[in-house]
Amino acid sequence: MIQLNFPDCKVNTVYKDHTDYIFDEVRRKWVILTPEEWVRVHCVNYLLNYKNVPKSMILVESQFKVYNTTKRLDLLVKKKDNSNFLLVECKAPSVTLNQKVLNQISRYNLVIKSQHLMITNGLSHLIYKLDESTKSYQTIENIPQY
Repeated sequence: MIQLNFPDCKVNTVYKDHTDYIFDEVRRKWVILTPEEWVRVHCVNYLLNYKNVPKSMILVESQFKVYNTTKRLDLLVKKKDNSNFLLVECKAPSVTLNQKVLNQISRYNLVIKSQHLMITNGLSHLIYKLDESTKSYQTIENIPQY
């Protein structure tokens, strides 16, 4: 896998039955190593070790409904009061972060109602804060500290 624009981290991988797996620290299980999963594991590491998010406050691949359609979010960081702090959409490094990706996470956030959004392909990261007064997203430089 390629070097990402996240701080270096130790990842556990294994090759078994002709397939590469990576250990997901949050779900505590081995999952098939895909480019998107590579990005997700690095993003989780960043949240845990650089933004001080407790592991118990991160949801990975949780299902929810948008307009009667079941969807699956990549990462959601909860706050202690159970509100949603950060919704993250992880894409493979080969995927360009564009308006289509922002529209996807924005649709998800109609239901999730997170204060912050992040779209990442591991190489680029775009972070937004919801402006409650205008109901629009403002670009911000960094994820706020947890």
